[in-house]
Amino acid sequence: MTDALLETLLARISDSGLVDDPVIEDDMVHGRARLVGPDAVVTVTIDPELEDVPDPDPEPLAAATTQLLEISATRWTALIEEVAAEIEDAVVEDDEEELVEDVDLRDDLEIVSVVVFADASLLSFRAEKQFPTARVLVQLGEDLELENVEVVDGDDQDE
Repeated sequence: MTDALLETLLARISDSGLVDDPVIEDDMVHGRARLVGPDAVVTVTIDPELEDVPDPDPEPLAAATTQLLEISATRWTALIEEVAAEIEDAVVEDDEEELVEDVDLRDDLEIVSVVVFADASLLSFRAEKQFPTARVLVQLGEDLELENVEVVDGDDQDE
């Protein structure tokens, strides 16, 4: 059943034309795609969460992928503003965390990859001037509303 589900998901993602050369690997669908809002090419992973969801439906996953990849430039700009504000507020509260450069975080955030789940998405950003050895992880809910922002140290994050 798992293989059939992944093949169905792969076919649905392929038919959409949004993800370039999608493949199945590690019980997920992977590929590259253009995010409309920032006009950037990113790595895309669609995760049906087979270990947690016994019989996932590929349609919500495909719809969530389409919704995320087609996010408007206006919504993207608002999202970046929300992310930067969250981080700036956290930095003000935590004097131990210092920004490396005096550069506007909004200009420094560069989307690298996205992981799509049926009910959420996880975006990974670089901010090389502000956080040169970290990634900014942003969780969005089903309606692409900001749910969580986290700065994660280390080089083990997706490129």
